[in-house]
Amino acid sequence: MSTLETVRVFLTEQPLEGLEKVYQEPRELPPEERAQNVTRLLRKQAEEVNTEWEKLNLHSADWQRKTDEALEQMQELQEATDELDLKLRQAEVIKGSWQPVGDLLIDSLQDHLEKVKVPSTTLLQSPVRDPGEVVT
Repeated sequence: MSTLETVRVFLTEQPLEGLEKVYQEPRELPPEERAQNVTRLLRKQAEEVNTEWEKLNLHSADWQRKTDEALEQMQELQEATDELDLKLRQAEVIKGSWQPVGDLLIDSLQDHLEKVKVPSTTLLQSPVRDPGEVVT
């Protein structure tokens, strides 16, 4: 049996579900006409699949772009967080070196205040002015 005959037999054995939608009253069709109708339906379905595939590709490209943007923002936020963590650790080290207020003598109070002011202003200088500005 040739390939063409095999296809013809296969198509004649298939139900007419798609064709019943086209015709109001199902009728017996010759195999050639039935094969043409099935071919038309398959082409139409293939076009619909291609259309949906293109839509899916567009949506996935848009999703990828948004994901990449979010990743970039998260990396910037992580860098800012790491920098702020370093500044906080430095401030805690400096704070740990301070004498408790109860142990200070009134005469040396002004000197201790000056020591506290200088490092804190140095620590507060940061390239990230507002950690919230990284996240939009």
